[in-house]
Amino acid sequence: MTEALSCQEVREELPAFAKEHGESLAVRRHLSRCVDCRAELARYEGILSALSDLRPATVEPPRELKAALIAIPESLGTVDTVRTHVVRNRRLYAGGAALAAAGAAALLVRHNRRLATA
Repeated sequence: MTEALSCQEVREELPAFAKEHGESLAVRRHLSRCVDCRAELARYEGILSALSDLRPATVEPPRELKAALIAIPESLGTVDTVRTHVVRNRRLYAGGAALAAAGAAALLVRHNRRLATA
């Protein structure tokens, strides 16, 4: 008979376990007696569910960002060239980062609402 897994060992396996729909017998045995690890598994399953609900969306980049990217020299000889370009266009890059952060925040809010109603 195999030795029982610790919570730490099980938690390392939970992402794969959630994705593979519980194929590990040792993890299933541990989950049958550990409330904390079952709760952690429920969080992973909620995240996977929220991710599966996401739909791809194409967003046209701001005209200024497109021009800034095109303006990057084809032969970047030095790190200074890249650094200068980024500094000159930092507002555009910050806007792109803010857009990505807003999308991630929306996903988290949606996920938390699903957990609250579950």
